[in-house]
Amino acid sequence: MARDTKKIDAKGRFFIPTKHKEDLGNSLVVTNSLDSGYLCVYSEKAFARVKEQFAKLNTFDPKVRMLRRFIVGEALEVNVDSQGRISVTSELWEKIGAKPGDEICVFNVDDKLDICTKAHYEAEDHDIGSLEGLETSYFVEGL
Repeated sequence: MARDTKKIDAKGRFFIPTKHKEDLGNSLVVTNSLDSGYLCVYSEKAFARVKEQFAKLNTFDPKVRMLRRFIVGEALEVNVDSQGRISVTSELWEKIGAKPGDEICVFNVDDKLDICTKAHYEAEDHDIGSLEGLETSYFVEGL
């Protein structure tokens, strides 16, 4: 996983990192993340899998319905323009406290991108020792 820093332009657009454009394709979905302060950018195929996972949940549960509205209901379908940018609505940017001119951090996480403001990322606690309760030994052995 690599972190890229981009800037939101006056029209709410940012450049998709070149190394991820081919993997994601030209038709993308931008939506809220389960993590506070983040948005997610999915390929159409990856977002279809997210929707399939929601379809398996109990829709009689009000928490499931709320989460479904938050992730699926607020999803924005976008196309990568000829310059490699996507446009995000001001409403979604506001969800993470971002505005035109702000720097954002873009992370490639498996089949999606996670996005947060640079200020949010710098304010986060990145000490993995604080992840109490998370079993880390299976992936840090031998480091």
